[in-house]
Amino acid sequence: MEYKDYYKVLGVERNATQEEIKKRYRKLARDCHPDTCRNDPGAEKRFKEINEAYEVLKDPEKRRRYDALGSHWQEGQSFRPPPGFEHIFGGNPFGGRGGSGRTRTFSFDFGTGTGKAGGFSDFFESLFGDFGAAAYQTAPQSPFARGSDMETEVRISIEEAHSGTTREIQLQGAGGTRRLNVKIPAGAHDGMKIRLANQGNPGAGGAGDLYLKVLISSNGKYRLEGSNIVADLPVTPWDAALGTTKTIETPDGSFSIKIPPGVSSGQRLRLKGRGLAHKGDFFAQIKIVMPKHLSSEEKRLFTELKKVSSFNV
Repeated sequence: MEYKDYYKVLGVERNATQEEIKKRYRKLARDCHPDTCRNDPGAEKRFKEINEAYEVLKDPEKRRRYDALGSHWQEGQSFRPPPGFEHIFGGNPFGGRGGSGRTRTFSFDFGTGTGKAGGFSDFFESLFGDFGAAAYQTAPQSPFARGSDMETEVRISIEEAHSGTTREIQLQGAGGTRRLNVKIPAGAHDGMKIRLANQGNPGAGGAGDLYLKVLISSNGKYRLEGSNIVADLPVTPWDAALGTTKTIETPDGSFSIKIPPGVSSGQRLRLKGRGLAHKGDFFAQIKIVMPKHLSSEEKRLFTELKKVSSFNV
């Protein structure tokens, strides 16, 4: 196995104080944290090496055992313990208690910022065995964990969901009020969540994410059915009977629509491709509206129609 020069990993002298080691570790861990170096594929490996080095040098007992190896070793050299080294602390430090070789070591779960067993090098495990296991039975949360995620809601109209829009949202936090201009894409659906990276609660390892939940409100003019937009089209009884052409408003503007003779209430006429963000269709739903008050002539004509009509519901 390769010898690990933990002092070189942290960039400190072998006679560095515990405070100097701690200060250096904090700077390196912050600079090399994978959440702040997402475009660097080697960041996670360096971060693990830094944590392993600090896990040894921050602990006086582990540091004393490590220093007993001497200063003549070079990083990357093939490592074999010097004769008699196993008696420095008693027992067999290179195989754990009783030479079992079973160890539990600590690494960071970068998705949650918490510790878990496994992840340190063979050099660490061989050197410390179960001597270091107790510290890892219950892993503490990383001092450089990301901040927690946040979620908030934003309401938009169907027209805004169709074409896309921008909203200013306000967030209350420990640092006061923050304002963000958020772009909501065309075709946003009710309940959709938009992730805003690094806009959540702050943390030593970087801020969490903000999730913006989109809620679509209907103003009574349109209603959504999936990606389809539906609107009522009022029609008079005589136009429903005889047929006509009417103009209907859509989120894309006004369109003429031909109503066939004999149309009934509830029947739908389709404008293809005019649905939400053009992913669905627009439907004009016929709604036959009767006059509330009839003139004498209208009453006479309706009475005559009733006499001559063969239509039976």
